[in-house]
Amino acid sequence: MLLKLKKILLIGSSSEIQTLRELMSDSYEFINSNSTDELLENWNSIFKEVNAVIMDSTQATLNDHAFLKQSAEIGRFAFIPLLIIADSPQNDAELKCLDYDVVDFITMPFQKITIKNRIENAIHIKDSASFYEIERMLKELPSNIYLKDADGKYIFATHYWHHLDHSNDPDWTIRGKTDIEIRKDKENAKMAMEKDMEVIRSGKGEHYVIEINVGNIQEFFEVFKEPVKDHNGNITGIIGLLNNVTEHELLKQQLKTAASIDGLTGLYNRKEIQSRIDNAVENCHKNGGTLSLLMLDIDNFKQVNDSYGHKQGDIVIVSLANILKNNQPYFKGKFSAGRWGGEEFMLLLHDTEISAAAYIAELIRQCFANIIFPNMRSQTISLGVTQLKQGDTSDSLCIRVDDGLYQAKKTGKNRVHII
Repeated sequence: MLLKLKKILLIGSSSEIQTLRELMSDSYEFINSNSTDELLENWNSIFKEVNAVIMDSTQATLNDHAFLKQSAEIGRFAFIPLLIIADSPQNDAELKCLDYDVVDFITMPFQKITIKNRIENAIHIKDSASFYEIERMLKELPSNIYLKDADGKYIFATHYWHHLDHSNDPDWTIRGKTDIEIRKDKENAKMAMEKDMEVIRSGKGEHYVIEINVGNIQEFFEVFKEPVKDHNGNITGIIGLLNNVTEHELLKQQLKTAASIDGLTGLYNRKEIQSRIDNAVENCHKNGGTLSLLMLDIDNFKQVNDSYGHKQGDIVIVSLANILKNNQPYFKGKFSAGRWGGEEFMLLLHDTEISAAAYIAELIRQCFANIIFPNMRSQTISLGVTQLKQGDTSDSLCIRVDDGLYQAKKTGKNRVHII
């Protein structure tokens, strides 16, 4: 496989240009341009091909450096090194070329090793300048764009964020450091390093969202990571993008909550409590354990609305919901409470035998009966209680607890019926 030579654009037709071309023909591929006007017009296409530009001092200083001035004004050589063939020492006109992005001079007599060294140094200098210029420009974007080497060490990052553990020293730099070394949230730092190594190992990108809680600040960041490869396809590092998506993620949480929470009581709505019952029944049948279910209904609630109005009725409903929310110590294990509809509620008790569930039901009944409502008589509730049995589905469990509630209503209300 033939080594691809770097391309050098030669501007001018002097004998020095021709001599340099002949001397360096085995080291570089040369293209010529004798007209600077034509060159400026076609620069966009030429720019994609050349690694450096060399011109003779006659062309460079012509008409008070007209070509160099025009090139500097429109950024023609912003990322391409420009060298001038000049006398030694350089005269004032030649030295003035340095004001227009000229990187170096090549002087007679020509020595092959010296010319190659100057060209390669110029390319390296311009590449380095381009790198830092691009880094500076990227800092203007709100996203944090970063580059890491194959060991997960930062080469640069366009922004520093407050969950980094570093001093206020303005000279502090992220370069050469890993996430483990600089981040306050060590758990996320460890995960970041693991993700880095997976990208390096697999050659596949990663995309995920992390939650960070540092200094009582909750934030969410969307992370993109892609492998960086050299010309031979070897992975040399990681390029990453970090976006602050806190507002978006909090909105998603709010929407999710709104979809599962009853607006009046703050308990789960019917769809959510039904889903939790379904999952709990399936889990118990699969993994074992006990499960009890309570169904509650406010007695004579229609009379409350008719006598005192719907606003007072809402106060009664919220009062019962607050008992279910605020008596977690009595419920012992994990529980889920939801508004089943109107004045009806469901209470799902995990790892709870029916005897304990009946005791809890009686506590709830007594608590509610003891509430004093302003300008309203005391209210009562009826409750059905049941336990998951072998062969039960969530439907059969809900039907049975509903029957228990019906029996409590039928036999006088303000009582607990176990079924």
